[in-house]
Amino acid sequence: MTSPKNRHNVFKVILAGLVGGFFLAAASVATASDPLDDVKSFSDFPAIDLHHVLDGDILGARGPLMHFPNGLSAQTCFVIPAAAAETVRRLQDWDPLPHEALKVFAYQAMCGPCEGADFQTLSLKSSQTAICWLLDKTLATTADKSDLNLTRAEAQKLASCAKGNPDPQDVSACWAELLRERVAVFQHEGFNGLLPYEANGVTVSPGTQLREMLRDQTAVARQFATLLWQSGLLGDNRAGSLTPTLYWTLFEVNHRAMLSLGAIYLLPQGDHYQLLDAQYYVSGKYYAAAMLCEIWPIRAGDKSGALVWRGDVAQHRGRIVFAADVILRIQELVVITLR
Repeated sequence: MTSPKNRHNVFKVILAGLVGGFFLAAASVATASDPLDDVKSFSDFPAIDLHHVLDGDILGARGPLMHFPNGLSAQTCFVIPAAAAETVRRLQDWDPLPHEALKVFAYQAMCGPCEGADFQTLSLKSSQTAICWLLDKTLATTADKSDLNLTRAEAQKLASCAKGNPDPQDVSACWAELLRERVAVFQHEGFNGLLPYEANGVTVSPGTQLREMLRDQTAVARQFATLLWQSGLLGDNRAGSLTPTLYWTLFEVNHRAMLSLGAIYLLPQGDHYQLLDAQYYVSGKYYAAAMLCEIWPIRAGDKSGALVWRGDVAQHRGRIVFAADVILRIQELVVITLR
């Protein structure tokens, strides 16, 4: 596992291209809000040297174990030399495919009602060891048992489909239909309609996992209360009033290929922005994950930028060290795609 010191160096190298030439002798925060006070009020960073983060330093803190099994959290804070609105656009519209180091095999944003065509790039026909693992686990799935995150009905349907059509392209089509159905339910019912994982012998609700993780982060949940309410993730407003950007992705985690479905919600807050990226379905290795971001404008002389705080939570199935690697990967993904 990457040490805290090496992790800091990784982030600093990644951001060097962003912040190069952005040395500031004096900095002042945009007057409409005080980002530093905001960050201090709810985060794990009681003191922030704005000069250092403007110079490319990344503040990072791995949170304590949560009050229930297998939950982990982490926080980072950094500066992007771009306007807050542009930074938000990049976070909301990022495309990981050009970045080979991220090991993302397929990615697709979805607009409007989900259709089969949204999954036409999903392919398990590959010599990649990670994708072969997912194909093998799919073919090994039965109506009664699976190492993947599926309902019993999904396991039965996937097993029947894969047994009759074991070719990787046909199995890919089986997965595409399963994911399309999950997206359709989410578009209609939101987080309240998320189907449980049952086929691995333990019933787990990804919606419950997401809510428990966020409620465990009391100060953070309070800071993002309006966003979490309007997304339908917390509170009684389960249908939600914000329209998310939906996506699916096929990527590698710990040498295993995972399929996931996610939803990104954006809420302008005066002069700054809040963003929620929730992975509400993951095919294996972990149950659910969420990333919260708050982005403020900052100003230094005649140059401007954006201060970004982000918090990640994940509910994993395996060892603590694995879950920490998952969180690190999620953090690196967004920072890299902001280059």
